[in-house]
Amino acid sequence: MKESVAAFERRTGLVYAPPRFLRTLGRPLRPREPCPTLFRYPGAEALLAHLRGGLAWLAPSGTDWVWLSRSPTGARLHGVALFGTVAVLEPLRLSPCVARERGAFLGANREVSGGEGLVWVPPSRVRARVPWDRIRRPEEAVRRLGRRYDEERAEVAERLSAYLEELPALRRAGALDPPRPWCAVGPRRRRALLDRYGVAAAWTT
Repeated sequence: MKESVAAFERRTGLVYAPPRFLRTLGRPLRPREPCPTLFRYPGAEALLAHLRGGLAWLAPSGTDWVWLSRSPTGARLHGVALFGTVAVLEPLRLSPCVARERGAFLGANREVSGGEGLVWVPPSRVRARVPWDRIRRPEEAVRRLGRRYDEERAEVAERLSAYLEELPALRRAGALDPPRPWCAVGPRRRRALLDRYGVAAAWTT
């Protein structure tokens, strides 16, 4: 939901207070400056954890900050197109600062408790005209994301589970990790690697 720092503090009783290290990486928001709904593709494992109700961190737990985007597509285009992304409906709880990169914010990487209003955005809806700046509660977002939401959630969770089988199996067979995310590797190249190392395809067609 799009909300100014001042309105957020009045509504919640919380204080917008970016840590010092965040202030060196980005610009803090001004009291009357609105922060829009932000988005995060947390990686395949974390996204599967979110779909199963067990996401604890938006970024790896040893990282101080989390990169967030104004756009649902973000920077991980292949992953988002295949598996969707996570909308952070109350990003001011992470005390984000405006990053130097256009359209990006940097927030404090805190253990998520549910108050941040996290909701999965299906890959079929990442480019849809959803009025994110007016949505505060996950259940409202789910209603706007379409009738197939639960069905697509189950389908993507199954695909993610299969996807996460292939790279560990390749590592066990002695293969090196590719230089980019597995989902960004072309299907022919993935299939050739699986065949070379004798690994049965779980996700690659």
